[in-house]
Amino acid sequence: MECGFGLRPKVLKINPLGVSVEFYLYQSRNSIKKIATYFAGPFLNFVVSAIFMFFPMQEDLKIKIVYTNFLLAIFNLIPIMPLDGGKILKELLLKTLGNKEATIVMNHLTQVILVLVTLGYSVWILQIKNFAIFLLILYLWYLKYLEDQKVKTMLKVYEVIERS
Repeated sequence: MECGFGLRPKVLKINPLGVSVEFYLYQSRNSIKKIATYFAGPFLNFVVSAIFMFFPMQEDLKIKIVYTNFLLAIFNLIPIMPLDGGKILKELLLKTLGNKEATIVMNHLTQVILVLVTLGYSVWILQIKNFAIFLLILYLWYLKYLEDQKVKTMLKVYEVIERS
């Protein structure tokens, strides 16, 4: 089955923040198509928010749907790997830095932004006493851990390629 831009879905994942689809990526695809693909999820969240703002339904439920989708879109655009915002930024960095350097920069940038987000959310947790935010932070650090494993493997591959 093929969808937009000639992509074939590889994996459909249900995670704590919704659904994600991983595609088979082709090296020949250009950056604009990749960025458009990464932006599709957050864009859909913005569209759902906009639609439900005008949808006739119970006001309480409407506010929750609009608020949740808007926050998911903003959250997913945070420029940390493996969120879509991180993938978009990495794609932009690839043009100027190349694969290895863009991977290293994004790994360090993800670490810095995640520390700042953790500090900011920690203050917010103390103010509003919301345990869900703590779980969100843990989930982000878990994603960072998984991404670190991928980066280690990628850097080893880059070293092998450079040696040969």
